[in-house]
Amino acid sequence: MSTITAQIQLRRDTSANWTSNNPILLAGEMALSTDVLYSGTDQPRYKIGNGVDTWLNLDYVPEGGTSSYPENLFLTVVNKTGDNLLATGYKVLKVQDAQGQRLAVDYALADSNGNSTDTIGVVYENINNNQSGRIVVIGELSGLNTTGSLQGETWNDGDVLYLSSSTPGNLTKVQPIAPNHLVVVGYVVYAHANQGKIYCKVQNGWEIGELHDCYLPSPNNNDGIFWNSTTTRYENKSITTVLGYTPYYTLDKNNVNVSLTGTTTETILDSSLITGGTIEANDRIIINVRALPTGVSGNKTLKVYANDTLTLTGATLIATYTFTTTSVLFVRNIVFKNSVSSQNVITPSASAASDVQSSFTSGNFSTLSINFATNKYIILSGQLTVGTDTITINDSYLNLVR
Repeated sequence: MSTITAQIQLRRDTSANWTSNNPILLAGEMALSTDVLYSGTDQPRYKIGNGVDTWLNLDYVPEGGTSSYPENLFLTVVNKTGDNLLATGYKVLKVQDAQGQRLAVDYALADSNGNSTDTIGVVYENINNNQSGRIVVIGELSGLNTTGSLQGETWNDGDVLYLSSSTPGNLTKVQPIAPNHLVVVGYVVYAHANQGKIYCKVQNGWEIGELHDCYLPSPNNNDGIFWNSTTTRYENKSITTVLGYTPYYTLDKNNVNVSLTGTTTETILDSSLITGGTIEANDRIIINVRALPTGVSGNKTLKVYANDTLTLTGATLIATYTFTTTSVLFVRNIVFKNSVSSQNVITPSASAASDVQSSFTSGNFSTLSINFATNKYIILSGQLTVGTDTITINDSYLNLVR
């Protein structure tokens, strides 16, 4: 019997050449990457063919041994970005659809929910457009420029890296601000110009409406979020809906105690500033003044003005009242139509038994030309006929009813 001596030589080449040629390995065929080594060894990593998939669609045989474990989770995807992806560019990708029984990916961008919610990983190896290649879903990327210079930033070890809201596929250490979306992509493990490392683990932020106990299908401006015990969830509702009635709020509330005495010159006693644009159509401003005069009746007058500045010069008269009693609660109710107000005088019920109720007199006008689109001061003034008389304002309120 003769002995046949034979040597078996495995196919081998550099990773770049394997990627460039991208052959289909035969079923059971082993092929080596001479420049990609197993960790801590000088042994080249290898792939085993199945007779169907190209080199790029095959995974390296995992590292073996009891002390070895996989640190990276890869996913083979189809590049649908329209660009040839480079490992050195470490672009962030999102799921677009599927092709050839693999997920197809495009650039992720944190400018909207649609562009960021399906963020899945970062480019791991060169992937030509419309070709398959691996991305890192969880794990480390190495041999990169991680100084931040590629992004116009300065990165340091331990920096959190977010999905950019301005450049598709980019990373940034600047946290996006709403309405942009917050997607944590990973961390700077080692900041270096060419040996840098990034750990990738995508964490996509949530919108409030995506939480399992919230139902916010069509939020309106100024809605709040309230618990509904019947549906056992949080829902968006207006304050009016929640309260069951239309509330009013106080634009300005002054618990003042000012007096006018010793002069017959008309004097400003109190004022409130209404910010431009605060008043809306059909709003009502209610002016309440509790005053205590002394001296001869009929010698004291209160007036209410509106003006662009805190002065009586050029002011528009809203209402006047001349005292006929010694203690009075005045209420002036003004109804606004768009930006110009028309007046409506009311006499309220007594708030205290000792109060004598009276409204400010309306004067001889039916429409007030006051445009509240700009800032307006509501000014309360007093005037004495006899200098020794006194007007004391105990309380002054300016309420907006909406």
